[in-house]
Amino acid sequence: MINRRQKGLVHIYADAAGISGPTYRNLLQSKAGVASCADPALTQAGFDALMAALETMLFARVDAGDVPNPIGRIRHINDPYYWRNRCPTRGQINSRQLHRIEQLWTRLKEWLPDDHCSKDYLMRIAHKSIGRSVEGLHQLRSREAAHLIDALTDRLSYAIRNEPQTHNIPF
Repeated sequence: MINRRQKGLVHIYADAAGISGPTYRNLLQSKAGVASCADPALTQAGFDALMAALETMLFARVDAGDVPNPIGRIRHINDPYYWRNRCPTRGQINSRQLHRIEQLWTRLKEWLPDDHCSKDYLMRIAHKSIGRSVEGLHQLRSREAAHLIDALTDRLSYAIRNEPQTHNIPF
């Protein structure tokens, strides 16, 4: 379920694009599988797909001269590719997975020796968890990112459990 701010963004983009009610409902159904953005079944992935589609419609209509450019006029719309860049190609790592990996890695580095706090060490953890080498996190597939998240979570739990009692880091 999405929050109130996200529901508001849906309506801001739809209004800026000047789309009709039936078009809006069709878009909700085709991109998110719901009839309303207030539907509790609207997932985060559905929201992201819906926002990317609304953004595409909005800026296609701006380019055609049908609606005014909202950038600089509507404070919530600052980049013509914001939502489309957040939606990776099917099966690739998404921004939420990337953010979670970065969060876990930052926490884990507090428990690691200094010589293990490198990108190379993170890529070795990734290699072990997914079974192939990658040079960067953006090369991960979505399911591989999920495996890496699990591996980092396990590694962090192990580090916390086995750390001597003299290490006091507040959580």
